[in-house]
Amino acid sequence: MIVWSDWVADTMKLNPDNFRAFGPDESKSNRLYSMLDHGKRQWEEDIHEPYDEDMAPQGRVIDSQLSEHQAEGWLEGYVLTGRHGFFATYESFGRVVDSMLTQHMKWLRKAAEQSWRNQYPSLNFVDTSTVFQQDHNGYTHQDPGMLTHLAEKKPEFIREYLPGDANTLLAVADVAFRSYEKINLLVTSKHPRPQWFSIDEATNLVHNGLGYIDWASTDQGQEPDIVFAAAGSEPTWEVFAAVSLLHDEFPEMKIRVINVVDILKLRSPKIDPRGLSDEEFDRYFTVDKPVIFAFHGFEDLVKDIFFDRHNHNLSVHGYRENGDITTPFDMRVLNELDRYHLAKDAVLNIPEYAVKGSYFAQRMDDMVAKHNAYIRENGTDLPEVNNWKWQPLK
Repeated sequence: MIVWSDWVADTMKLNPDNFRAFGPDESKSNRLYSMLDHGKRQWEEDIHEPYDEDMAPQGRVIDSQLSEHQAEGWLEGYVLTGRHGFFATYESFGRVVDSMLTQHMKWLRKAAEQSWRNQYPSLNFVDTSTVFQQDHNGYTHQDPGMLTHLAEKKPEFIREYLPGDANTLLAVADVAFRSYEKINLLVTSKHPRPQWFSIDEATNLVHNGLGYIDWASTDQGQEPDIVFAAAGSEPTWEVFAAVSLLHDEFPEMKIRVINVVDILKLRSPKIDPRGLSDEEFDRYFTVDKPVIFAFHGFEDLVKDIFFDRHNHNLSVHGYRENGDITTPFDMRVLNELDRYHLAKDAVLNIPEYAVKGSYFAQRMDDMVAKHNAYIRENGTDLPEVNNWKWQPLK
């Protein structure tokens, strides 16, 4: 979000009269620092420094009230005048206005049937302060359910983007803010995260919806033993870490890594006109090899996507309604989205490794136990986690 904030600030400079940000008094918490430095909060009353922070009569940000309903409603009205903007909020409290998004979708659907009606810019909804790192806020601030809620609506009007890094978020924003007649949901971390993809790689991922990550895969030109898929920033991070663990231990294992940005693109064309054909889907996920899918949201959404596909050899690791005030990595451990659970699941799901990899599975259990003891003693995550960096596969 810090990187994206620079993009937002530049967009405000280039569009001083038709681009606004809305939100419920969380812009600084969500680390939109550059946006506030340039755009300022719009404030018509007297400004008393230093208490009235980042305020100006001609500000481009409307977030001075802690009311999701008002801010989201203002954005709806703003885009229906032909102007552009976004609403940014804590992921869990996006749910406060999910019924308003439903009504907007219904209005878009029926209005689209009228030949005389103009097209209007999309409503862009940014979920940040996400479930897998809430720091001091804890369980009350952990709910990625907007993904499932919007996925149930008419697919022509819904897009859900799960960028794995900052470049991918920039590429998503370029697509989302150019679009019309959509509700675009962008789910992104406000915390510093590793940069995985070049801007060209990220742009291709966004335009295709997903992609094969050749530098993290070891199955080039061969049938894989296992397919890893990731959708979201923490899932992407943990999949790469799990692949590294597996490759160090089993260099002969043929691993395929798929990164998914546009999650609804995975649906069947019978459900979503943009969906991948069975042939395309099978090229990514095979027809029978085990798939370990690391997902930012509730697991049933991914299970539903795979339901009418050929490959049902699926293990999903997503949010399992386990939360707390705890360390960032522990949120992943609590929901078995961490690298140790992912790597263990892989060896147990490949028949030829289930026996010979049993010692490795035990070692992954030992690492989880070590993690649990360490965070209770030290209050921070393991050095093995905090200091981990991707190393090219040999």
